[in-house]
Amino acid sequence: MKELTNRQKQIIDISIKIISERGIQDLTMKNLSKELGITEPAIYRHFESKQKILIAVLDSFKHQNKLINENIQNEGETAFQHLQRSIEMIMKKFNKNPAMSAVIFSEEIFQNQSELSELVKNIMNSTIAFFTQLLEKGQQDGSIRSDIGKDELSVIVMGSIRHIVTVWRLSGFTVDLNKNAEKLIKSLEVMIAS
Repeated sequence: MKELTNRQKQIIDISIKIISERGIQDLTMKNLSKELGITEPAIYRHFESKQKILIAVLDSFKHQNKLINENIQNEGETAFQHLQRSIEMIMKKFNKNPAMSAVIFSEEIFQNQSELSELVKNIMNSTIAFFTQLLEKGQQDGSIRSDIGKDELSVIVMGSIRHIVTVWRLSGFTVDLNKNAEKLIKSLEVMIAS
């Protein structure tokens, strides 16, 4: 991922905030310039279009996911422990930046924009592939039961995360996301750990 300037990061953050609070239809250069306190032409110096801003938003999330996946691999831990830590890190990331969950888990907002919907699909697919690989590793190291297929387990994990984050968003971020992540991990331990 290309290094972003501080202004580009600010534009991305404000864009995420607008999408989260008012929907993608309100993400306009006019609204962005008003929120940022700069002129519309000043925004165009950093991003040539709204689409490029949205691509940067999604690329930022994809990059953060990659870092999470790379940083959870500790020697001596089982795959189930890696799974547990990845769920915790994902939830902490959403807790730190709640607006990002509105962008990632509202993929329908990009359905009429093929390049953006393809990016969201790639993010979802890479996340599912990561969980699937982790679950397969767990089945091999004996920390995750093997009588249920890794693909089915991956859907259970991903669907559970999505559900918890959606309930949190719909509550206006008042539900304790970390507490629900802990409950999920305990439930997964009962259901899928060996």
